[in-house]
Amino acid sequence: MEIFPSSKAYKLVAGDLRQGRLSHAYLLLCPDLPSLGGFLRSLASLILVEGAAAAEAERIARLVGEDRYPDCRFFPAKGEKCGVAEVKAMLDDCYIRPVENARKVFILGAVHEMLPAAQNKLLKVLEEPPAGVVFLLGSASEYAVLSTVRSRAKRLDLQSFPEREIEVYLREKYPSRKDAKELAALSGGLPGRAEELAAGNVSGESEQLALLVLNLSPAAIPAAARRYADREEAARALQILRLIYRDLLMLRLGREDLLLCGGDKKVLGKAARRYSERALVHALGRIGQCERDLRANAAVPMSIEALLYGILEET
Repeated sequence: MEIFPSSKAYKLVAGDLRQGRLSHAYLLLCPDLPSLGGFLRSLASLILVEGAAAAEAERIARLVGEDRYPDCRFFPAKGEKCGVAEVKAMLDDCYIRPVENARKVFILGAVHEMLPAAQNKLLKVLEEPPAGVVFLLGSASEYAVLSTVRSRAKRLDLQSFPEREIEVYLREKYPSRKDAKELAALSGGLPGRAEELAAGNVSGESEQLALLVLNLSPAAIPAAARRYADREEAARALQILRLIYRDLLMLRLGREDLLLCGGDKKVLGKAARRYSERALVHALGRIGQCERDLRANAAVPMSIEALLYGILEET
């Protein structure tokens, strides 16, 4: 099962194709960094297989997914950054005719990591692209993309998928896992994060964070901020924290049947007695604000500290 074709972003490009008004450039804004490259490749396949017979479409899609299709180029190469030199090489290539397709697609998979000089190098070709060339830009953050670049590409927003779709996706991809519902709730609607959780020790991290919630104190906060100083780890921890505080609220409301976290119920029970319903609702709001701050490139340790101190003040 592929989950991306159900998104509005994918359907928008598919609609543009059907109506013969394909844009020369699309900017996919998606916080799901592990999935971003795959989503862009899916869009490239959608564009390049138009009009092809079934067997040929399957071949093109397979080669695009393997980065081996001659008329689809992915920048930067794995493990590299996309600097001015790489953009220049791409621009030289885009004026060369396609090898076998009517179109040529160029994927820039991490515009949020490109320096302004490299992004500026794109402006002319985005404004006056060669015929038959489509640029697919991907970024985990809107704020990291120059406004001049954003204005020259059609914007595609993909924030998250419904939890139920994530759960079905996980059940198909990881049939041996029995906690697909819990992982979907932890994922925040991001397939890439759901897969990372499925490959990692979710229960162990949930238990550690549940103990932090139970024993939250001024002395514990600096260590927690250092522990989650990495942006991706912090995002994952915030998803688990949201689920924990949500479960504590369910316990306070007498709805143990709605628990999702799957942690130690004794720890959760003790933590629920520590917080009032008002404090738990406040904590959930603070977590949401912290996530928004991190998406806007706020400093991670300071944001985690501010979150935990803010929760503690209401406890």
